Amino acid sequence: MNNTFDFKRFGQVLAKDWKNYFRNFGISLIVWSCIPVLFWIVTLIFDVKMDADARIAIIASLVYSVLVFVPSKVYGKANLSRDGVSFAILPATNAEKFFSMLIYCSVLTPILVGLGSWAVDTLLSILPFGGFIGIVALPKSDLGMLIVTIACAAALLSSIFMFGNMVFKNRKAGKTIAWGLLIIFVITMALQLFDFWETFDNWLSKISNPYTIPKLYDAFISLLAIMFYIFTYRRIKNQKY
Repeated sequence: MNNTFDFKRFGQVLAKDWKNYFRNFGISLIVWSCIPVLFWIVTLIFDVKMDADARIAIIASLVYSVLVFVPSKVYGKANLSRDGVSFAILPATNAEKFFSMLIYCSVLTPILVGLGSWAVDTLLSILPFGGFIGIVALPKSDLGMLIVTIACAAALLSSIFMFGNMVFKNRKAGKTIAWGLLIIFVITMALQLFDFWETFDNWLSKISNPYTIPKLYDAFISLLAIMFYIFTYRRIKNQKY
């Protein structure tokens, strides 16, 4: 098979992964999307109110948290010696396999969970009883910047756990979290030794445009996500069975 990207063959990979995706993760999508019901029940039992701002944070948390588990649930066998053979012999190039994985883990999943949990939340908020006050809606001001920031954060989280899924053989999500926390701790301590944070704070204080810092943050997050996506692709390409 040549290494060129063929859209017809890519469509076949997407179709195969579609079946695998909903067979292994369909129930989880429904569960994640319905979690707002639990918070609504709490408001009903304890007679408390929960406004839209608090609930949008819950929906965002659901979107981010589902990205931790979807790679191992859908593609958990891709790097295993025996079970991963079917992934290895799939009639597609490594790029086609990778981009299919990226679409399902980083694009489709957050959209489905985000829209699903928002729809459930909206339905509960219009009921004449319960403690959900107001309908969750994104603010109109700076909407574009907010969407970009959410997308960048979701891409980074997804890329990290996609990479962890291709590195670890078992307990993939847990090991990815453990190693991630360890690496963050080591880097933070190293930067602290060189007084990086004080220098960084002084540099930020000199920035006059308030929109510059969020843009820099999004750019940094995007670069990290791209880096982990590249690592994931190389793991797929160099995987030995």
